[in-house]
Amino acid sequence: METRDFYRMEAGCELRFCELGTCYHLCTGENSPVLFHSEREFKTAMNIVALASSLFPDIMILTFEMMSNHLHFALCGNESRIHDWFEKMVTLLKQHPDLKDSKEAVSSLREKLIAVENLDNLRNVIVYINRNGYVADNGHTPFSYPWGANRFFFNDEAKIRYESMKVAATARWKRNAFHSNLGDNLAELNHLDGYVSPMCFCHIRLAEGLFINAHQFFSKISKSVESSAAIAKEIGESVYYTDNELYSIVVRKCSRQYGCKSPATVPAEAKVLLAKMMRFEYNSSAKQISRILRMEIDTVRRMFPEL
Repeated sequence: METRDFYRMEAGCELRFCELGTCYHLCTGENSPVLFHSEREFKTAMNIVALASSLFPDIMILTFEMMSNHLHFALCGNESRIHDWFEKMVTLLKQHPDLKDSKEAVSSLREKLIAVENLDNLRNVIVYINRNGYVADNGHTPFSYPWGANRFFFNDEAKIRYESMKVAATARWKRNAFHSNLGDNLAELNHLDGYVSPMCFCHIRLAEGLFINAHQFFSKISKSVESSAAIAKEIGESVYYTDNELYSIVVRKCSRQYGCKSPATVPAEAKVLLAKMMRFEYNSSAKQISRILRMEIDTVRRMFPEL
C-alpha cells in the first residue's frame, strides 16, 4: 500500500469515527457469578440483547460479546440513554423463564461505561471485545465463538450464510423467544441457529469501516496484545493471552536481553525471571509457563503457590 493511499484511507476512517458521535466501551465485572450455563441460556440472552437494542434504535451497537459471567459492548449514543438501555436489557433477562436460575446473578450486573477518546482507541476496544471469547476458550477462533457479533467481521462467508439462510421472525417466534409482547411491532428481525442474528441489530459494516482494511483488523486481533493489556487494565479485568502470543512475547525478551533464539535455551536463572514476568505481567497460568519455558509443572507451582 502506497503511503498516499494509506493516509487517504486513514482519513476516511477518521471521518467515519467523527460522524459516530460519542462512543463507549460498556462492560460488566468479570468476577460476577455465572450468568449463562448452557447453549439454550446463551441463545436466550442473544435474543434479549436483540430485543433491547431494537427498542432503543438511537443506541448504535458496533460489536458485542457475551461470556458466561460478563458482557462487553462497543456502542455509540447518549450516555443517559445507554444506561436506560442497559437497565432494560437486565430487566428483560431477569424476567425470562429460561434464565430463572440466573435471576440473582443477572440482578447483580453493574455496567461500567468508559468513553472512547479517539479512533485508535475504538479500534482497540472492538478488537478487545471480538477476541474475548477466543482467548478465554481455546476451542474457538475469533470467527467461531457464537455469542456475539465477532464472527461477522470481515467474514464474507458468515455474511453470505446469514443472507441465504436467515428466517424472518414471526409474531409467534418473537413471543416465544422474548417471552414478551414488546417485540410484536419490531420489523427486520431475522433468526438463524435459534436466535436473532447480530446482523439485524449491530452496525457491523460501519464498524468494519473504522479499519483501513481486513488486514489491519486481522493484524490487531492476532498481534496487538499490548493494546489489549492496556484496555484490560483500564476496565479492571484480567487480561489473558494465547500460547502463541505469550511465546512471541517471551522470544522477543530472550533475543533482546539474553541473546537467545528460544526460551528453552536461556540459563536457569533467566527462566526464573521469565516465569515471573509471564505470571505477574501477563497473567500466565502454570501450564502456560511450563509449556513455553519447558519447566516442570511442579517447579512452576512451587514458584507460584497461588496457581
